Amino acid sequence: MQPPATTSTRCRFITCIICASGALSCALLAMVFTHGRLNSDFLAFWSFPRFAATHKAGLIYAAPALRAFQQLLYPGFHSFYPYLYPPSFLLPVWWLKYFGFGAAQIIWSVVGLGVICAGGWVFFGRHGWRVLAAMLASPAALLNISTGETAFFTTGLLLAGLAWLPRRPILAGVAFGLLTLKPQLVVLVPVLLLARRDWSALASAALTACGLVALSCVVLPPTMWLAWAHALPSYQAQYFAGCGLNLNILITPAANLIALGAPALLAWAVQLLCTLAVAWVTCRVARVAPYPVACATLLCGSFLAVPHAYAYDSIPLTAAMALCVNARTPPWQMALGAVVYLSPLLLLTPARQGFLYAVPEALLFASVALQRAETCG
Repeated sequence: MQPPATTSTRCRFITCIICASGALSCALLAMVFTHGRLNSDFLAFWSFPRFAATHKAGLIYAAPALRAFQQLLYPGFHSFYPYLYPPSFLLPVWWLKYFGFGAAQIIWSVVGLGVICAGGWVFFGRHGWRVLAAMLASPAALLNISTGETAFFTTGLLLAGLAWLPRRPILAGVAFGLLTLKPQLVVLVPVLLLARRDWSALASAALTACGLVALSCVVLPPTMWLAWAHALPSYQAQYFAGCGLNLNILITPAANLIALGAPALLAWAVQLLCTLAVAWVTCRVARVAPYPVACATLLCGSFLAVPHAYAYDSIPLTAAMALCVNARTPPWQMALGAVVYLSPLLLLTPARQGFLYAVPEALLFASVALQRAETCG
């Protein structure tokens, strides 16, 4: 899959890189002044396998036990990183307990960069270095680097799966199945596969996901899955109840409404409507539009269709915009893309309390879904 190749588009990509470089400089400068307020989520990933190795693994979903362990592990640490992931997520992070914190974080970051670069190369081809550079220099990517999060891994797998889907559906299904380690980011993939009738990819994804579940049940107590199913709604309710957690870095419709002071019931109702609408649009686009438009629609809609996703997860939005940029792209859509691209910088400024990413994100989704066949190169 290639990015647009017209002269005008190349100029736009160069402009995008210049903007990306400016965003990089601004973000790094902002992080210098806000370093004391930034937390590293990698502290959580480093603590999880250590907790599971020294406690009954199912207790990782018990907030008091995990909080006490983390505060003992990190002297002076008074916060808490809950374990919100399925039990199978412990499998790919288990190796972290064999390394000191600094070495583990370096390896984690280098491998993550390798995964997203590989996924971007497969998706956009050898001419897609501009898009990959824009993704890596995006504020979302900078947030991911500074926090030590998982977005490089999830973005790389998602892009690789979408690139392989037309010609290597079984391999695509494996990539999608691995994404179930962070299941909220893959919720629209079954919609795409069903709409396209990609049965082999769907079966491959299901088998991969089931394989991860089976392996986790061999390595870890199977009852952990019940503990996760019980704990997850409670944690989500705590997020939407405030409870001292920062809702402003969440980029979903429900979280943005809660941040504005809306009641939880209204937020959930709106989120449900958004999920259904985004799924329907994604299905419709996948059936009638060219494949690049379907991919861009899925990438944009993934963060509107779930109640829980963060600003650093939004790196795929840059890839979505690149798919639909060409010489006929109107200036207003370019401006909207710039707003979506740069908005996560607000999290590093006093304006972070007003960070409502779902609004420009929804407008971008609508503009991408309405693209005509001739607007995608």
